[in-house]
Amino acid sequence: MRIEWLVKNNTDQVVVFFNGWGMDKRTFPRLEGEMDKIVCWDYRTLNTDSTPSFIGYKKINVVAWSMGVWAAANILPEWGIQPGHLVAFNGTERPVDNRWGIPSPVYLLTEKRMNEKGREKFFSRMFTCQKEQEEFFSCRPERELAGQIQELQAIRTQCEKYQHTLEWERAYVSEKDLIFPVENQQNWWEKRGVPTESLPTAHYPFYFFRTWEDIWKSKD
Repeated sequence: MRIEWLVKNNTDQVVVFFNGWGMDKRTFPRLEGEMDKIVCWDYRTLNTDSTPSFIGYKKINVVAWSMGVWAAANILPEWGIQPGHLVAFNGTERPVDNRWGIPSPVYLLTEKRMNEKGREKFFSRMFTCQKEQEEFFSCRPERELAGQIQELQAIRTQCEKYQHTLEWERAYVSEKDLIFPVENQQNWWEKRGVPTESLPTAHYPFYFFRTWEDIWKSKD
């Protein structure tokens, strides 16, 4: 797993973002907020060379999206931190699962069809409007296709071994998610007793928010 500091101005808060499959630092949500920022990506392995130092921070906020939900659940216990906010988006802690995640036949078919054309189709399906697609493609990940395919395969095999869970503050579920089945997400979070909130968006939901603080605020 790759861990990168994007902003390190020694503020009193930091947000740690666990990215989705195939992403890199370029797809970090461009939300307003003065806090320091870390992005985690590339889950070909969950091993890391070093743990980020959180000394001096009054609050550590964690946001996990898609496959990053599973990654966060298995990495954070190793870090031994107590998040101020812990929020999941469009994913579960069982990412390849017929009932709780992406059904295995669908996942395997995605692997089989993952070529340049398949990758473009996958990215396009993360959005419901042309404007969002264009904005995403202007800062799309700069990764080799071979590495992304390896990551797909590694997540499938590793998620059978690494099955930790966390006490999430809430989970957002996008109503128009075409990547991670909505019903399976809802079933998982109901089973886990985690409050959910629906978003009128697709798989990549961060254009719906203006600031990081908006994520912590409940619609109620």
